[in-house]
Amino acid sequence: MRISKRRSVASVLALSFVASTAGAMEPVPGPSLWNAAQEAGKKAPVWAQTTAGPATGNPRTDSSFFKTTAGRLTLGLMIVGVGLTVYSTSHDRKPVKSPIR
Repeated sequence: MRISKRRSVASVLALSFVASTAGAMEPVPGPSLWNAAQEAGKKAPVWAQTTAGPATGNPRTDSSFFKTTAGRLTLGLMIVGVGLTVYSTSHDRKPVKSPIR
């Protein structure tokens, strides 16, 4: 099936016209962020606005990341990656031969 140039140009122009008119429509105005925040403040009880809840400690953030199992694994993989990179660059059998170098 072969499409003529005129047909393809006409379809591209029609699609671009439809896309431009669809994008040019006015958005429906909604409540502004300030108004939404004011309404949310009115709905919340006063004690919820003034008192803080009990602090719950996250065990992952209480200590250093590299003292956790995930941190040790990440550090080990990073060391292996750097070692492999150094090894592969120092044992390169075919150096780049280019007129610029």
